[in-house]
Amino acid sequence: MGQTATSIHLDSEIKPQFDAICKQIGVSVNSAINIFARAVVREKGFPFPVTVTKSGSEKRSAKAQLALQELQSASAQSGKEWTNEEIDNLISEYRRGKK
Repeated sequence: MGQTATSIHLDSEIKPQFDAICKQIGVSVNSAINIFARAVVREKGFPFPVTVTKSGSEKRSAKAQLALQELQSASAQSGKEWTNEEIDNLISEYRRGKK
């Protein structure tokens, strides 16, 4: 397979760290970039999740949504009616990261 030259720019603080890690793994920087490029082509996107950092309120909302889904699932399975206090406690557990 033919090759073509590509020029990339890396942050000056990242480059030496990247070089050192590639060396520890036993691959050249060129090989590492080729591995990444092949993975992007294979996956038709980045080979890892790319997300937007959520604000605190968005994280709390997402955790409340998970708690609601658990309540709905538990209610459907058991037929149990949840009290407002139980619902609030479950949401609080999700927000504190206990669930």
